[in-house]
Amino acid sequence: MEQDKKEKFLTSQLVDKIIQSNADLQDYRTVSAGDRTLTTPQGLDGFMSVIHRLTLKLTHQRSGATKCLTVMVKVMKGDDNFRQKSLGLVLFPNEINVYSAVIPAFERLVRDAGAPLDLRTLAPRIYLAESGVRYPAYSDQEETFLVMEDVSLAGFVPGPRLNLDQTHLELMARKIAQFHACSYALRVAGQSETLGRLVKQIIPLNFLQDGKIFFESYDIVFKVVFERLFRYFDEKPALLEQAIVGDRVRALRSKYGTTPSALMQRCLERDEQYSVILHGDYNRNNVLFRYKGKVPQDVMLIDFQENRYGSPALDLSFFMYMNMPPEAWANGGWDQLLAVYHRELMRCLCDIVKLHPDDEALQPYRFDAMKEHLQKHFIYGAIIAIKFLPCMLANEQEVQEIVHHFHTDVTAEAFRQIYLIAGGEIVNERISKVMVHAAQQGYLDMVDKE
Repeated sequence: MEQDKKEKFLTSQLVDKIIQSNADLQDYRTVSAGDRTLTTPQGLDGFMSVIHRLTLKLTHQRSGATKCLTVMVKVMKGDDNFRQKSLGLVLFPNEINVYSAVIPAFERLVRDAGAPLDLRTLAPRIYLAESGVRYPAYSDQEETFLVMEDVSLAGFVPGPRLNLDQTHLELMARKIAQFHACSYALRVAGQSETLGRLVKQIIPLNFLQDGKIFFESYDIVFKVVFERLFRYFDEKPALLEQAIVGDRVRALRSKYGTTPSALMQRCLERDEQYSVILHGDYNRNNVLFRYKGKVPQDVMLIDFQENRYGSPALDLSFFMYMNMPPEAWANGGWDQLLAVYHRELMRCLCDIVKLHPDDEALQPYRFDAMKEHLQKHFIYGAIIAIKFLPCMLANEQEVQEIVHHFHTDVTAEAFRQIYLIAGGEIVNERISKVMVHAAQQGYLDMVDKE
């Protein structure tokens, strides 16, 4: 009965709101109930959301011409208690804010500057974005509704599940550079007030708040994966034979082995020269690729729920450690991808603010200066990556067990036990390589610096 009520709202009142909210649709109507079709594709919903596909046959009120519009409707799952515990009341409004305020502001910035930067495929078109609304015809809870273009019709589809090749990686590096460049352009162009207003609308998503654990589910998984990582290092001491690696890993274990959220909170420290509006969860799972044959041509950002304001390292480090296979890190591959990001960042920034790369105002954003800044925060992505890798590399049965416990009780001992072994040796090798590489790159140096 409750589901029928929700579906009725989504195919009636929500349709009317979509039409009323978009100037290019206001002369159209649906003629009958058969013109509104709602389905719920498998595999699109997440832990906290349900995603429906809504297909509309629209008829022009004067000419009678018809057209088809297909959109994706993202709504929250669960009761108020679930939404509070899962931080849905932070994550969903923040995502709505990116689509309704941040991206439109960036589009205006680029348009007003006359910059040759095409943001049309930065993210899907949004037909309706509402948060903190109540519709008794849908539920008795406070809701969010995000109605997006179905970009699969434009050829945007998920890419490889985990490891990406160089072409995919470079597309992702360039696209996130375009997004970050807009924050820097606002600052350099003297529009810091505009940037400040956008940042003020972001609800803080902390790991610690008022001295207490805020992101509880993340804290639990961080602790389990640290336990697994350090246990593996104990079993394989040769991995730490290189002094620079062993000393830094032991310092990490000593200082944050049982309090990983404290380290992650440090990574969120803001820097008014380098901080940008972030995607916040930038990895292959939250982008879509458009292909020509088997070669990716473009990439689009989706799922901004963990949006924050902070170091660009938070986006870069997670995507690089998560989706760049370890063999690609060698022979300069790591710095090469950073250079791809930086070149696109500077190209976009210079196009928007109309300055030469050597201009004094852009000196903080030169490659060496940027690398020095990024190094202070890159441990963030290494830890987020090792948090997710056991689930990404586990077998189907293990994944089902992990998801079951995560949905029911992530504090259960059964969750800890499965996460300590999921994926077996493949996971152990991958997460240890991540941390060894982070130590070699100097990303653990910040552990001893307060």
